[in-house]
Amino acid sequence: MTGVGVSWSAPDWVKQNDKDYSELIRKKAVAVTRRDKKRDGKYSVKEAIEAIHQAFHRCNGFDPYDGSKLDPELLGEYKNDKAKAQGAAYKRRFAMLPTIDHVKAEPIPDFQIVSWQTNDAKGDMTPEEFIAYCRRVADIRLIRGDALGE
Repeated sequence: MTGVGVSWSAPDWVKQNDKDYSELIRKKAVAVTRRDKKRDGKYSVKEAIEAIHQAFHRCNGFDPYDGSKLDPELLGEYKNDKAKAQGAAYKRRFAMLPTIDHVKAEPIPDFQIVSWQTNDAKGDMTPEEFIAYCRRVADIRLIRGDALGE
């Protein structure tokens, strides 16, 4: 934290000034806290801000599951109205959007930064469940000798 009031220092890989970064993590913290309260979460927005900030600083700009480079230029660019109008093609352009993910499927302020595609695929699985699932998918493809119908 720096300056007067509340300001958070953005990690270099995010490529945002501290003011925009602070607003980003505040908005994300409000959203995730609200969603988790519906799932019996007991933490505050302040705790979520700190946990999200720490997650951004632990992240090196790469998805921890598949090693893909996250695209910080996509932060704040997704528009619900465009997604609704353009469908899946629009959403695919945001595959590498850095997003906040619970490390485990629990409503606690323990987060990591992953790509949107990983977060979408992982859903509510724990890291161990998701990795086991990915292995099963890869194994069946190797056994069958195909790559999704190709």
